[in-house]
Amino acid sequence: MHVLFFSDHHPDSLGGVQTSLMLQKKYLERAGHTVTVVVARRYRRNKTEGFIEVPSLPLPPTGAYSIQPSLHLAFRKAQKALSELAQPVDVVHIQADMWQAILGAAWAIQHDLPLVQTIHTNIQVGFEHNVGKVGARSIGQIMNRWASSFLNQDLPKDANSIWAFQEQIARHANFVASPSGHFNRDLIKNHVTKDAFVFPNGVDDDVIDGLTHEWTEASTRTVKLIWAGRMSSEKRIVEFLGAFAQAGLENVTLDIYGAGQLEARVRLMIRQLGLHKTVQMRGRLPHKQLVATFATADLVAQSSVGFETQGMTVYESISVGTPVFVVDPKIAGELPAENVWLTPKPDVDSMARTLKKAVADIRAGNAKRAHANSEWSVLQSKLTARMIDLYEQAILQGPKRLNK
Repeated sequence: MHVLFFSDHHPDSLGGVQTSLMLQKKYLERAGHTVTVVVARRYRRNKTEGFIEVPSLPLPPTGAYSIQPSLHLAFRKAQKALSELAQPVDVVHIQADMWQAILGAAWAIQHDLPLVQTIHTNIQVGFEHNVGKVGARSIGQIMNRWASSFLNQDLPKDANSIWAFQEQIARHANFVASPSGHFNRDLIKNHVTKDAFVFPNGVDDDVIDGLTHEWTEASTRTVKLIWAGRMSSEKRIVEFLGAFAQAGLENVTLDIYGAGQLEARVRLMIRQLGLHKTVQMRGRLPHKQLVATFATADLVAQSSVGFETQGMTVYESISVGTPVFVVDPKIAGELPAENVWLTPKPDVDSMARTLKKAVADIRAGNAKRAHANSEWSVLQSKLTARMIDLYEQAILQGPKRLNK
């Protein structure tokens, strides 16, 4: 079959959605299917096979996100490129949260095709973190107006709600999926959909294959911690770094991987807190190399709360045998409890105390290591097989018809 993805994020930019997109493409193609991706244009990027780039403008300060200045221009560009493909599309899969979600729904409607939607991100919370609640309401109003106009449907009653915008797209999907059970419940609670499937973002079988964690007794050696992710406010790297400093851990190092708008502030904090000998900024790594690095650590930390719909770093860590430090109880609830240190509260004091406990446990031999014989798995090969079944069901159903 020929699957058409729509994505806001170019694969050259950093993030879990981008990683998931490329993994899904890889394993669908390995199973003999064709995947084409309509994606916002990325500047200073490499051309990628199977991608149709539509006009966009990078958003400051990092350019990791983009905006579509004209949905109509983007639609025409995608339409022209797709009309030149030899193989017709069988099913559309929206892997976007914003502008490309609108385009994907419009393309499926116009071409009378079944539609699957994965809602990857809690953009309501994400925008509230970055632009405040007033700013988020303004963005919600813009997105709702664009969606209702482009899809030729009535404006929602709560036209300032980003959840309402997501419902405008989801109503056209045969199936709605999200990366976790707790985010599914959020989508249902906020009336985005009445039902959703859990499809976690997967871990590449090829990356995991052959990776082993060489554990050594830790009573006297240096304990290695890793934090990895986008350096933005919702990821709470500033709070985590404050907790690491407050914990006063001896013979413990912290490596920070990633980039983002808070990078300069984090570098300044490291100097101000006197952590330059124990905390190192490692920048960005290719995904395969980053996962291999997780396998060298004693603990991988995730400090966000109320934002992550899944949080791939902790899934990848447990997949290579490394236990994790988690602040969000909803994320912890999706993971094997025996591999997790969960903070009782999200504040700096609680994180500091939990870090102390984790390091003490590791030194005492209670390292919470993940074992290869665990039944818990998010290997992409297994997830792709499930998604192919869902595509086949959608194709049998045909395009969703709305009662107007």
